[in-house]
Amino acid sequence: MKFQELETIELKKTLNKDFAKEVVAFLNTRNGIIYIGVTDDGKVVGVSNADKTMREIRDIIRDQILPSTEGLCEIGSKLEEDKTIVFVKITKGSKLYYIKKEGRSATGCFYRDGTSSVPMSENEIEKRYINSINYQRTKLKDIASVRTDLTFEILKIKLVSSGIHINEKQFLNNFNLVNEDGKYNLLADLLSDENRVSLAVCVFKGKDKIDYLMRNEYGNQSLIQAYKDVINYCEAQNVTYVDVSSRPRKEKKLFNNKAFEEAWINACVHNKWETGISPQIYWYEDRMEIVSEGGLPYGLSEEEFLNGVSKPVNPDLMDIFKSCHIVERSGHGVPEVVKIYGKKAYKFSSDTITVIIPFDKEGFNNKKEENVGKNVGKNVGKNIDESSLETLIIELIKENPLISQVDIAYRLNKSSKTIERFFKKCKTIRRIGPKNGGHWEIVK
Repeated sequence: MKFQELETIELKKTLNKDFAKEVVAFLNTRNGIIYIGVTDDGKVVGVSNADKTMREIRDIIRDQILPSTEGLCEIGSKLEEDKTIVFVKITKGSKLYYIKKEGRSATGCFYRDGTSSVPMSENEIEKRYINSINYQRTKLKDIASVRTDLTFEILKIKLVSSGIHINEKQFLNNFNLVNEDGKYNLLADLLSDENRVSLAVCVFKGKDKIDYLMRNEYGNQSLIQAYKDVINYCEAQNVTYVDVSSRPRKEKKLFNNKAFEEAWINACVHNKWETGISPQIYWYEDRMEIVSEGGLPYGLSEEEFLNGVSKPVNPDLMDIFKSCHIVERSGHGVPEVVKIYGKKAYKFSSDTITVIIPFDKEGFNNKKEENVGKNVGKNVGKNIDESSLETLIIELIKENPLISQVDIAYRLNKSSKTIERFFKKCKTIRRIGPKNGGHWEIVK
């Protein structure tokens, strides 16, 4: 084996006083391995007594490093070039680690920078310590709900339509909807047919929050349904218009639907719901902003996040979204947004993640053909809305076959008469059973 110092590999000729520092650096930064008995230039010299060296390493890790590293360090030995070397495999931990006698200070806290172990600044120590405390957050399934009368018909319909068998006796336990005491939890609250969770699209007239126009609410029901209602509303507003700046003229959309959906689903799945703050959408003249609560998951850098490294904030909620085929795989959504809008689409703070989706209006309302652009844009948008109405309604029915015409009209921002006229003419959807108590069926 050829040895070379890398970001994940540290070489040491002997077990020296810097060993604890190297372990702390890996614990705070990334998975790595330390070899004892190999010089800096990769020459194998071995150790004279491997058993003694491994005992000394165990003592150093146990007595000189805080907090406990139990389960994070694996110590062993191997033969290389007929010489015995000792290795320590280190897994990155979830806390702030430091040398015990130095405390949480610049002389006690280290991180891995390339092939070096570097002291942390006071600001970095404070930030990492706070994050390590926040990491020990209570899971949704362990937070008790104040309600005892929850139902889950919408969730069950979605699961069954996704090919998941429902065992009624074990349903609550199988999907982690009760805590250890058998009481409904916050996860159950989010997924119940009726709840107090509010998802909103706030619309403003200009490019800031000065001129407030309206607030569209889509909550108080299962998150499985509410998240989709928001998508339906926003995509219904995604008008098609003509770009008069190009020849031949091209039809364009305000924004990319796929990127928007991925960003919104991520916001719902990874939101820190225990804060009581729901993800929101703010709609401006030139953009929309999707804001979720909680900031970056602990231990994940901005670069890792943008490259699609997955670290679910709410793994139980993620599992249910996967079971319902709402998300295909972890880490897919962010790269999809980055591919379309670039890394600048994401803005991070300690408490929130904001996705900025600009509206593509380039070439629209060109000065030479300003009125033509406006009129064509309006007419095309109207025609597209009407032609896509059937698709949107079918999607709503797939989500909830029990949905009423009134709810369809409300969720698509259409009048009841428009929806009524649609069903009178529609041949691809039929009603099974009475108006109250029946359901819709898609005619194949």
